[in-house]
Amino acid sequence: MAKTPVTEISVATLGQGLGALCGDAKTQSSQHIKLMHAHCSNRLVVEGGFPPGWLHPRPAMTCKPGPGNSYGLAYSAEAEDRSEQSVLGGMKYKNLDVTVFPPGIGPALGISVKSTGNAFRNLTNRMEEAPGDCVNIHMMYPGFVFGFLHLIKFAKAGEGLNANDASFDALDRPLDSIVRYHNALCALNGRGTITDPPMRYESIGLLVYRCLEGRVEIWPNYPSSDSPIHYSRFFQRLYDAYDLRYAYPDARGQNHRKSWAVGSGILADTFDAETGHSWHSRTTPEEEQSTQKYAT
Repeated sequence: MAKTPVTEISVATLGQGLGALCGDAKTQSSQHIKLMHAHCSNRLVVEGGFPPGWLHPRPAMTCKPGPGNSYGLAYSAEAEDRSEQSVLGGMKYKNLDVTVFPPGIGPALGISVKSTGNAFRNLTNRMEEAPGDCVNIHMMYPGFVFGFLHLIKFAKAGEGLNANDASFDALDRPLDSIVRYHNALCALNGRGTITDPPMRYESIGLLVYRCLEGRVEIWPNYPSSDSPIHYSRFFQRLYDAYDLRYAYPDARGQNHRKSWAVGSGILADTFDAETGHSWHSRTTPEEEQSTQKYAT
């Protein structure tokens, strides 16, 4: 009997998400940032080890349990669900861009993604909104692991821009409004325990991207690599906070993040190397897979 061909798992990448921000979609429609939401959701599965059924929006993937905490992961176009989740907070419902719902627990982790490509004076409004959104969710779910990711466009003063639409000066230095915003986010970052102030996020990431002729790049000079909100640490802090709150007391491993067992060529090991922020699949070594069988 001929074997059924196995489809490669397609993963939305950071590079694709940033490319969409440099595209033609109108920012007012919010469509420009949907691919970034998909990227975060995909990464939480592939790197983070969260089963795709726990995610909103849900990637085009399914998984089946195998021995221990290792699961088979497979592509499934029918499983994809691009809808996002509304979560009841302490004061009002909040539409979250990406949410993780472990069975029997409820909302446990989420990411809010924002993008600013012009009118940087509006960052003042973000300073007011960010802690309010965080308090609202943490009032109802003190253990909720909340991430805030903000993408800011590199727009250089003196290059035919309105003064309000510049984020960096003619010498490639961030304008004062960007520096103030960075400092405000640093103060809201790093909530460690459920008794810490509810207006602080468990993880905040700030990333500056630059739209060039036919391509997009991440601006490497700001924020600095030692910034507490440097993008390179954003996802790992989310995973660490989740494991601390939801994994260690669970002796059965039901809430633990999974490890994926996939065949050769089904899932890439490394993603986004070209951006300078590569990340990796959370996979079971092949020598261990050889003695295990998975129904995918």
